[in-house]
Amino acid sequence: MNRSSLRLTVSAITLIGIIFSGCGGGGGGGGSSAVSPPSGSVTALEWDPPRVAADGTPMDSRRDLDYYEFYLRTDQNFTENDQPVAQVAAFYDVLSPNGKSFVRDLTKEFTLDNLLPFTEQGKRYYVSIRAVGVDGLKSGFMVPVPWDLS
Repeated sequence: MNRSSLRLTVSAITLIGIIFSGCGGGGGGGGSSAVSPPSGSVTALEWDPPRVAADGTPMDSRRDLDYYEFYLRTDQNFTENDQPVAQVAAFYDVLSPNGKSFVRDLTKEFTLDNLLPFTEQGKRYYVSIRAVGVDGLKSGFMVPVPWDLS
């Protein structure tokens, strides 16, 4: 399957479910249709890990993922030449239900306030994510999400 899910959290704590093609080529999201901006102020992104790398290699999220890269642009045309502005580990440790050990859990959420140092107030940005495997293979760009900083 060549789809990833990316969801937006708006200030009213409402989740808007939008399915994105997360593993297309490196260009603008693999020919997906445009995304209409959500109502309200976007505060976080939630996603499901991609299942294939950009070259079509299968990715097992529990075994193959290393980290996620976050990209910002003022347009939706992400390319292989773009540099990530943030990086987040694919896993974090959670206290197990027995309270005696830790288990690894997939990172599936990111607060956009962490990207504010790379932005200017009053502009619209587009945010995209790529997964990076332990072998260095990357997923395609997830379809850009509009983020208004007005």
